[in-house]
Amino acid sequence: MKLKVLIVYGTRYGTAAEIAEEIGKTIKNRGIQVEVMDAKKAIKDKDLSPFDMIIVGSGIKMGKWTKEALKFLEINRKTLPTKKVALFVTCGDANFEETKKRAWKNYLKKVAEEKLEKEPVSMGLFGSVYDPNAKHGLVYKLAMLFYKSQLDKMGIDTSERVDFRDWDEIREWANRLADKLV
Repeated sequence: MKLKVLIVYGTRYGTAAEIAEEIGKTIKNRGIQVEVMDAKKAIKDKDLSPFDMIIVGSGIKMGKWTKEALKFLEINRKTLPTKKVALFVTCGDANFEETKKRAWKNYLKKVAEEKLEKEPVSMGLFGSVYDPNAKHGLVYKLAMLFYKSQLDKMGIDTSERVDFRDWDEIREWANRLADKLV
């Protein structure tokens, strides 16, 4: 019987989607069937029975998961304990050592405790993308001023898009997930 993984992601600007696709590609290279799906589509009656593992991820904006990814976890709360479940987030807080613990606690541990009935087999915390040209609301733009000042202090050119995702780390995490299946 072929092992099968479902990766569900919530994204606002595409960052989490790109990570989900890379996780899927990495796991698929291990000979495991993978389906990658936007949470907006997955929350509508997705049959989880064929899957051995469910990976759910989200981008973080203003300290929150996407509502669709959270809704997927809520709708499937009773089914998920019968599966191996992993969570991941992509957020700016993962870019700085001093904020990683807070990000881990608030974006992964908290969601796992509130939305899952059993502990996930793994949780991944990945950097995000800083894009000064992305369309954001006023409150978010104001909050980003602090983030921009941190980047400026580090000598990072904040006039351009900066990708803080560590693709090797993401692939290593995906391979560890595949190891939990085989």
